[in-house]
Amino acid sequence: MGVARVPRLRIVTALLVALVLVSIVPLALLHFNLIRINRDALETAEKKYLKNSSVTLADSFDTYITNAQSQLKKIADGIRLASSMSTDPFFYLSKKQLLREYADAESSFPVLRALDRDGVASEADSVALDPDVERPLRQAYNAAMRGDAYVADPIFPRSLPDGALVLAVPVRPAEGQEPIGVVEALLSLKFIKAKLEEAGQGGVLAYVVDRSGTLILSSDASAFRSKDVHYLDLVSEFIAHPVRITKSYMRGEGKTARRVLGTLATMPTPDWGVIVEKDEAAAYASVAQMQKASSLLAVFSLLFAGLVALVAARLLAHPLVELVAKVRSIAEGNFKQRVEVRGVRELAELSETFNSMSDSIEKSVDRLKRAAKENQELFINSVRTLAAAIDAKDPYTRGHSERVARYAVVLARHMDLSPEEVRVVRLSALLHDVGKIGIDDRILRKPTALTSEEFEIMKTHPAKGALIMGQIPQLKDIIPGIKHHHEKWTGGGYPDGLKGEGIPLVARVVAVADTFDAMTTTRPYQKAMPLTYVITQIISFAGKSFDPAVIAALDKAWNSGDFEFLGEEVPLKASA
Repeated sequence: MGVARVPRLRIVTALLVALVLVSIVPLALLHFNLIRINRDALETAEKKYLKNSSVTLADSFDTYITNAQSQLKKIADGIRLASSMSTDPFFYLSKKQLLREYADAESSFPVLRALDRDGVASEADSVALDPDVERPLRQAYNAAMRGDAYVADPIFPRSLPDGALVLAVPVRPAEGQEPIGVVEALLSLKFIKAKLEEAGQGGVLAYVVDRSGTLILSSDASAFRSKDVHYLDLVSEFIAHPVRITKSYMRGEGKTARRVLGTLATMPTPDWGVIVEKDEAAAYASVAQMQKASSLLAVFSLLFAGLVALVAARLLAHPLVELVAKVRSIAEGNFKQRVEVRGVRELAELSETFNSMSDSIEKSVDRLKRAAKENQELFINSVRTLAAAIDAKDPYTRGHSERVARYAVVLARHMDLSPEEVRVVRLSALLHDVGKIGIDDRILRKPTALTSEEFEIMKTHPAKGALIMGQIPQLKDIIPGIKHHHEKWTGGGYPDGLKGEGIPLVARVVAVADTFDAMTTTRPYQKAMPLTYVITQIISFAGKSFDPAVIAALDKAWNSGDFEFLGEEVPLKASA
């Protein structure tokens, strides 16, 4: 009886659930959009508030100074009228102390004077002046006597810590006539200081600068490192272009730098700029609080939605994750992997298809492995047959190529060469003498030593072997071992006279194995030598005829017992 199929959730249904969860994204977008809108609205309101503050301050300061100048002009007009009825109105003012009464009633004038053309003053000074104050007063008198109303730069004597402006207006008996005197005064800046301090509440900084970038008054003197403030953003804007402006900019340097929102309003007379600043962090504090609260709510909502999505996704994706792991395992060569058939309908069908595919791949790979093994064995046997055929041309070298290949493989392994490199060494050693096919049998089989001419012919066999095997592209890796196995480490070998690491590594390995077999087997020109003697002699040629690294591998293999000797056993005493 078959097992009843359990109803499974379809991927379409799972995707619908996911889409419902994704609906949290529009809510998040709405959240951030509302924050942006509120921030923009608050920024507009703050800019408007700061702009109104700076304009109001500038207007009030201008009105204050203008009213003071108007009062001085009224006094000058009164003196002019009095001059038409009295010979000396300045003396009259001094006797009647009218200026004293006026100054007492108007506290903004700590100094109020009327001076005739000789500089004699009818004074109304309510404070004891510093000696250095008389100089700007004298400058104001001289300027007004030239016929122009005068407003000097502000001064800050010890007697007037809030500062004062020097004002002066000429007294003319009639329009166009030379002045007969001057009305001058010190206008206290205490009113301006108080207005700045009043505006500087709630994190606001208000200050006044002139066109040279000099600080006149501020609501907080500690906010400035010196009177020269031309480096501030809005001050430099005022120096270059005295127009109203509102902007956001950086104030300060390094770790103390902060972004502020500032606005500039200008005054016509004197040529001052009124600046009101507020830290953006303080300006947008309400937005930051709202953003924090709504962000926390959004985070919790997202976390909850994410948790739900995570659980749903894990339930949906776990079979896929397992399937991917199995596919990777198969990609790495483990073709016996199978997956459990479970999950939603589509995933279950996918698992079944995967298992069927794995069965087919495993069977196909097994067939390919068997075929590859058979081909490899066929190839190796063909190479051995060819090597044996070459060795058979000379009765003294029968089995030479096979032995050299065995020795070379041992040396390659003790040099920690890769399996592919060991394979190339083995094939190169088996076919290192393939070029002897092109050497005359009379030379190969000659029972005595070769003449110099015959030896030169014999020396051509490496190049001939490389030429013969070079016709087979699949054997290009073994050509260096065939062609250069008679090169010497210090040079002087053949066919190209290479030396050192210029000799291919496979050729250096084959050279040592070839020499070892030649010395341990009987040849027409020499008899087999004792094994211990051969090892000692070959080691002595390290750095001369042979690569020291290959000789080190020979010594290591010999001492570890890995070097299987296949030549003739000759007693050591026979060498004598």
